[in-house]
Amino acid sequence: VIFSLLTLTFAFAVTLKALFDGNSGMWKGVPTTVSVIIFFMLLAVVGMMEGIQIAAFALLNMSEEELSAYGVASANCKLMFAGENLQAFLIGRQIFVTSLMLIVARVATLKNYTDDNTIFGVSAGLQKFLNTGLLGAIILTIVGSLAWRIIASSFPLAFMSNPAIYVIIRICLLLEATGICSASWVLALINKQFAGYKRDSVFRR
Repeated sequence: VIFSLLTLTFAFAVTLKALFDGNSGMWKGVPTTVSVIIFFMLLAVVGMMEGIQIAAFALLNMSEEELSAYGVASANCKLMFAGENLQAFLIGRQIFVTSLMLIVARVATLKNYTDDNTIFGVSAGLQKFLNTGLLGAIILTIVGSLAWRIIASSFPLAFMSNPAIYVIIRICLLLEATGICSASWVLALINKQFAGYKRDSVFRR
């Protein structure tokens, strides 16, 4: 745990230093403060999308009557599980997550650091390693994914009671509706036919 915390702290220190110095992959013209805010907002949105499906599936075991007592969580679950929305959400979610991860990766990537101008005065060899963007990947994995998954699995009802989740689900459904990844439906159908998958109600017989 200590090693992980130290690694994460170092990753944040390097990334934030680069952001404040204007030596990150953030687009030119974006103010430093705005860059930092955008970075953390993207991490939060990615994290919520990582946790939504975990929390929603955890609430499947809760009766509709009991869930209805929690208005926001109930509305979010009803939207996700209505018709084929679940499959559409999963596709749209993947599009959204992938897009945001690309942006986060760019923002967290170091640039303008050379052998003679290193961050925190580290060695040239270490600077080349830091320039790979690995520290950004560590931040994204821990802060933008795993932490949210743990929270969602531990407190699914509270997690799904976030009004922002309804908006995220709608965005994911909209992204799926663009059809950019509709080939996944065809591939899933082919897989179903090839493997002989059946609905659980039939499979259990």
